[in-house]
Amino acid sequence: MSAAYAATRDNNRSGMSQSAQTTEPSGVATRREYTILFAVIITMMVNQTAVVIISPLAVEIARDFDVSVSLSGQLRTVSALLSALLAPFVGLMSDRLGRRPVMFLGLLSILTCGLASTVAPTFALLMAAQTIAGFGIASLLSSGYAVIADNFPAERRAWAVGIITIGQPMAWVVGLPLIGLVADEFGWRWSFLAVPVLFSLVGIVALRYVPASGGAPSGAAGSRPLASLGTILRERSPRSWILAELAAYSGWAGSLVFLGAFYISEHGRSTALTGVLLSVIALAFVVGSLFSNRIVIRFGIRQTMVWAATVSSFGLALALILIPGVWVSMTLLMLFGFMQGIRGAAASVLGLMQSPEHQGAMMGFRASVVQMGYVLGGIVGGAFLAAGGYALLGTMFGLLIVGASIAMATQVEIRQPGVPTQKPG
Repeated sequence: MSAAYAATRDNNRSGMSQSAQTTEPSGVATRREYTILFAVIITMMVNQTAVVIISPLAVEIARDFDVSVSLSGQLRTVSALLSALLAPFVGLMSDRLGRRPVMFLGLLSILTCGLASTVAPTFALLMAAQTIAGFGIASLLSSGYAVIADNFPAERRAWAVGIITIGQPMAWVVGLPLIGLVADEFGWRWSFLAVPVLFSLVGIVALRYVPASGGAPSGAAGSRPLASLGTILRERSPRSWILAELAAYSGWAGSLVFLGAFYISEHGRSTALTGVLLSVIALAFVVGSLFSNRIVIRFGIRQTMVWAATVSSFGLALALILIPGVWVSMTLLMLFGFMQGIRGAAASVLGLMQSPEHQGAMMGFRASVVQMGYVLGGIVGGAFLAAGGYALLGTMFGLLIVGASIAMATQVEIRQPGVPTQKPG
């Protein structure tokens, strides 16, 4: 069973003739493909470690530099904004130069950020060091997904996307506890040295297993590299995917920003236990990502996204409106994470379909969406929380996720090689 077969089923449901459909492809993942997946998962973990490291260290950093916690938290905002701005251009770079060289530069930038952060004598220089990570985050996110498009056939692409997606939440499960442990024992500076730096070195070793794919052919696209960005933005379907995924990811990321505070303030849990509870949500996301391909095959990409978004939002809203016991809340938020894993993997596959000629640039836009999702989600979530507490936050983010998924299902085309393009509607 396959993602291409899922797209064919969607075409069938829309009334397209049987003759226009492809047969179900077959095939089993090869050892080479598993090796590529393992290498990309490692780089995704490195990327997400650079994203999450500020969260557990913000209080200690604020204390050492005599600044407010809210200001120290902006260290994350700096890298997020820069990566969001750079990501489409970095993705374009990987289309021209190849995935592996750009990913190497990304790992090198995160390693450099870690070293510079370790020795930064002032808060301003620490903030400057964090900007270096912005390029690395953009590089690893955009190129990692493009590697899948380059090296996996359509029938295994949804499965492969689900596999590599686990790298990011695994940084929550492995990286966050390690960051906190090192900070408690040796201080926050050693956390930068022990986690981003060492993880980046492991990523550089793993990168040898990533094919040097990408590289634009000569011709018009090669002489006008920025034209591919304009091509993507001018087309309705890719543009609709970018906007809808930005809205959906803002709802997911914005919820994550405040769930730690929810456990502490509403359930009276300790910071240590809250970290464990958040890791459980991340694990549920991992499992959902792994199941996504099977569900896409059975129900189609569009149905999968909408139903997964609806169920996940239901779990989020119930947990934050009713505020039941901590274990019931954990179960509901695990449901939220699990269904978001399904929705996110399905949406990523649909994004890969939008511009086959410019996979790196398209995934650059996806990386930009992810980073802007954290920024916008944090800003909007803070406003919801101030206006109506966790009940309003859960309700509005749930509605945002569902609305964005419906918009994606109704506005974005399914484009598969060998399968006629399925128009939305």
